[in-house]
Amino acid sequence: MSLDTSKKILKIAGIISIIFGILGIIGGIAAILGGSFLGFGVASGDVAGSQDLAIGIGALGLLGLIVLLDSIIELISGVFSVKASKDISKIMPAWVFSLIGLILSIPNLVSAISSKGDVLSTIVALALNALVFFAANTIKHSAGK
Repeated sequence: MSLDTSKKILKIAGIISIIFGILGIIGGIAAILGGSFLGFGVASGDVAGSQDLAIGIGALGLLGLIVLLDSIIELISGVFSVKASKDISKIMPAWVFSLIGLILSIPNLVSAISSKGDVLSTIVALALNALVFFAANTIKHSAGK
């Protein structure tokens, strides 16, 4: 992959990562708040609660936290990718966060497959992280870092 192609991939994938990161942060916060509000309702007796409902509410909050953290990493990776596409001397943060995103995408894919969840978006996230990582790796090696 050429240096110019890698810079274009970083810019496009970085912009997409920023958009997905922002949407994921909103979704993660919504899941955390939704779980919290439902949890307050179950705890106060306003909602006919059972142990299964309480476990589900806890899982919703935990899932929201995981989505929030993953989305923050996605957003940071996107910002660093766009910066690195303009100035290749700033490639290391993009490379590091794309590697973290790539590593985190693998358990997410396994989880989505095992729970019969949204496998398509997980595959897209994995492919996006892989593209950014390989483009950043190409730039890193061409810059001699």
